Amino acid sequence: MKIKVLFIITAIILILTGILSLIAPPTLVGTEATVVFSAKILGVLYLSFGIMAWLVRNAEPSKTHNSVVLGYTILFGLCAVVSINGSFLVDMPTHSISWIPALIQALFAIGFFLAGKASKSKITS
Repeated sequence: MKIKVLFIITAIILILTGILSLIAPPTLVGTEATVVFSAKILGVLYLSFGIMAWLVRNAEPSKTHNSVVLGYTILFGLCAVVSINGSFLVDMPTHSISWIPALIQALFAIGFFLAGKASKSKITS
């Protein structure tokens, strides 16, 4: 898969997730104020990363582009690890379905790794 297509898919998913996190009714995310606040902060982060992915989709290969690709590889890799960890937390209400996001996030991490390696800039200095 081309890196541009991967950035577009990532941007769409992250922007939609960010917007949905920001407008989600408090009863959907929890009743405590700290949980609602955390969901809103997470929505801002998703929205920011989505916009960044959208803006970098047409960038030419460079050290900065390589850094962004590495950042998204690490982001999705760590998200997959956290989702896998969540599947082992029995007291979490959605622990039985945490494997699905973990698989999707792992596939994105692998996709960014492979596409980034293929489009990596030859600039080293």
